[in-house]
Amino acid sequence: MGNLIRRMPLIGGLADARSSSVRAAIKEVGITTLFSTLPVWFFPTLYTLAFLDASSWRSNIHSAISQGDLYIYSSALIGPLIFAITVNYADWGRETASPNVSRIGSITFALPYGVWFVLISFLIAMIAVFCFTLMRFESAGFIKARLNYDSLITVSMLVYPVALVCLFLVSVYRNDLANQSSIDSDTKEFIDEWNSRHG
Repeated sequence: MGNLIRRMPLIGGLADARSSSVRAAIKEVGITTLFSTLPVWFFPTLYTLAFLDASSWRSNIHSAISQGDLYIYSSALIGPLIFAITVNYADWGRETASPNVSRIGSITFALPYGVWFVLISFLIAMIAVFCFTLMRFESAGFIKARLNYDSLITVSMLVYPVALVCLFLVSVYRNDLANQSSIDSDTKEFIDEWNSRHG
């Protein structure tokens, strides 16, 4: 089973990830999702519970996201995703040909699947910008054509989970690399201390 997972794009690194890295990523993404989507679920839930003549919870959630809010949340997740990938794990102009390194142009990524995550992030951002702008321009009267809002809402309900999964995977891999760096640093300190004591 582990070999099958290792061969799958993007999630292959989960087979070798430490459980502590996965748990930390679940907490990080869970808290991020809970608080970032508060406007989408909190009021519809409160409204459904507090008023007897309220429509169903599902209907209230649908009306909360019908203005394209999930596109905003999707694109908002992309910023931390790109930051996490590029700040510590991207190098401009590196010439190393390591098997754990991927590259796009002159940018080298030490994060597993770094190129894929960057490309998916840009794709999510472009879809979110395009669809959200269409929805806003149509509602403001700038576009005379009538949009299929149900399709645009469905796309937003697909794009947001993809952004969350990418954030989760990047968090797992980032946590795993940070743990590995910490272990490597501790090992180096131990060896240096051993060598200084024993000449």
